[in-house]
Amino acid sequence: MTTEGEVHTRTIPDRIQPTPAGWESPELKGMLISASEIQSRVRELADQIQSQLPMDKPIVILPVLSGSFLFAADLVRHWRFACELDFIGLSSYGASTQPGLIDWTHKIKTDIKDKHVLVIDDILDTGQTLDEVKKELSKHHPTAIHTCVLLNKTLKTSGSTRFQADYTGFKIPDHFVVGYGLDFALKFRQLPFVGVLLPNSHGTDAD
Repeated sequence: MTTEGEVHTRTIPDRIQPTPAGWESPELKGMLISASEIQSRVRELADQIQSQLPMDKPIVILPVLSGSFLFAADLVRHWRFACELDFIGLSSYGASTQPGLIDWTHKIKTDIKDKHVLVIDDILDTGQTLDEVKKELSKHHPTAIHTCVLLNKTLKTSGSTRFQADYTGFKIPDHFVVGYGLDFALKFRQLPFVGVLLPNSHGTDAD
């Protein structure tokens, strides 16, 4: 089932560009999405979300730490309505890229009962993280939980049962990506673009 947010999603072709000058690394294969493309799409997402969600009451915005911090910061800069901003944190792996058990590192402190909630995450891969987030937040009885991701990775093995975000910035091919908040072993978060790691720099991709 296609969500309304997916209709406007930009699909990125499987074409890796040279790494921008000054950001070269022996671990980087190249750039997948430029900084200017990201900023343009973030503004579009902010406008789209605000035009579709009820804004008569403050919406609770919950970025998922740590990967979404740059994306969330840029998104809320374009927010024109009242909102409450809190953070949640989960971890499913460290330097490894294999999926595993979800560990809550920072649970919600804000009261979300009878409120609309917007969860912001960096990437939808296996869907394990956002599925766990939605289950946990539902226990607090919000009016509705909406999800927004910067990237939705097209997996060769993914099916129709995989978690689907309400709003997606880009659909991307199945590469291990870093930059704009996404890391590998705590590296590359500061890149202003989304890059691709060389295959010998990592293991198997995961959420």
